[in-house]
Order: sequence, then structure tokens, then C-alpha cells
Amino acid sequence: MNGSQPATDLTTVLAGDHRELDRLCTELELGQGSPENRRDLADHLIAVLVRHAVAEERFLDGDGDLAEAEDLMRRLEGTGPQEPRFERVLGGLIRAVRRHVRDEGARAVREVRASCPPERRAELGREVLEVRHSAATLPHPDLADRMPQADQLWPGPGFVDRARAALRRAAGSPG
Repeated sequence: MNGSQPATDLTTVLAGDHRELDRLCTELELGQGSPENRRDLADHLIAVLVRHAVAEERFLDGDGDLAEAEDLMRRLEGTGPQEPRFERVLGGLIRAVRRHVRDEGARAVREVRASCPPERRAELGREVLEVRHSAATLPHPDLADRMPQADQLWPGPGFVDRARAALRRAAGSPG
């Protein structure tokens, strides 16, 4: 990177998402906390991943490497934290997220940097941040003390689809 990029540069936004996704995966891999707390953290990982995927799909070509993660997110939302398969599905999601961050994430950032002038990257980054800010979210009561309200989404059945639809509506795209 030549010099520092503004906080609104799309490459900075996407790279920040990758760092946050990596941090959440690490926290989940530590395996600490009650099943309910792990569920809350998994839901937060899903919310961050969905908003990141919506940003990437809107501004980058292809989203194939997130297709597996999408399937695992949907399977996880129908699984209780006490169920034996919860940790297995969560482990698969963590592996898919790590592959995205490692393989696709850096490539996406390089592609945007190479194909898009700095002014356009700043404009696109501002758009992504505005969409995230304006997307309707419902706070999860157990997360209020752990993350900003703007990052909270109400989990449960349909969580992935509702989050994606809210972000697309805020972006003015068909849901």
C-alpha cells in the first residue's frame, strides 16, 4: 500500500471487514463462554459476514467463495447452541470465512485498488458505510454491552436473509 488510505476508501473498508471477520473467528475458536454467548458471537459473525458479502457483491464481480459460507450460515441459524451439530456447523463456517479472508479477500482488495481510481474508491467506500448505517437493524438484547447498536441484528430463523434484504434495501437494490 502506498501511503495510508482514507477510512472511507473501499479497500480500507473491505480490509477492515476482513480483520473483524478474522478477529471474530479467533474469538470463536477459543471456545470460551456459555453456549448462549457463543451463539451471540456466531450471530455477530454472521451479521458482519452478510454486510461484507453485500458490499463485495455490489462492487466486485463474483461471490463464489462465499457460497459455502452462505449455506453454513443458514444451517447455523436453525441450530440451537446446545445441539451437538452447532459446533460442527460453526467450525465449517469459521473455515469458510478464513478461506475467504485468506484467498479471496486480499485478491478483491488488490483488484479494487488496481481497477479503480482513488476518488472512486473513496466514493464507493462512503456508499458502503452509508448503506450499513442506514440499514434497519433490531438490537439483540444480549449484545448491547458487547458491540455497537449499528452492528446488532436480531438473530433467529431468516436472520441471514433479513440482514441481506435490509442492506440491499438501504442500498436501493432489489431485495
